[in-house]
Amino acid sequence: MLLFFICGCLFVFQSIIFIRDLNSHHQEVSAYIDYAHRLTTDDFEVYFSGKKRLLPRNTDLSFYNWDRNVSTSNSSPNYQVIAENACGLLFKNRNDRKIINVDPKAYPGDDTTRMPVETDLYLHVVIYDHIVRRGT
Repeated sequence: MLLFFICGCLFVFQSIIFIRDLNSHHQEVSAYIDYAHRLTTDDFEVYFSGKKRLLPRNTDLSFYNWDRNVSTSNSSPNYQVIAENACGLLFKNRNDRKIINVDPKAYPGDDTTRMPVETDLYLHVVIYDHIVRRGT
């Protein structure tokens, strides 16, 4: 989470990271990860140093094991999961109540950008950055 001030307003960047990769059992798994929440629950030094890879967990916002056809969804302190929707999977930011649409063919939502990441470390990575505006 990144904080900055412009014209007396506080802006907060919150990110959702989508990762699709193979777990330690060589099963294909994917998840939408609340980055700010994971920062509070994990020691990211091991990820930043390259000693360990950031992998999907069944405790993330949304998790899917493609081999076992197992899925879970969990709201976090920053996002509410909206899974039962005609538009597909959505996340509602708990601060500004704006919706983040993770459908790659749809508009991601107000104050949200979608950025695919080219990497050889994972099968697929996309970052959704959401700007939360707070008056001071």
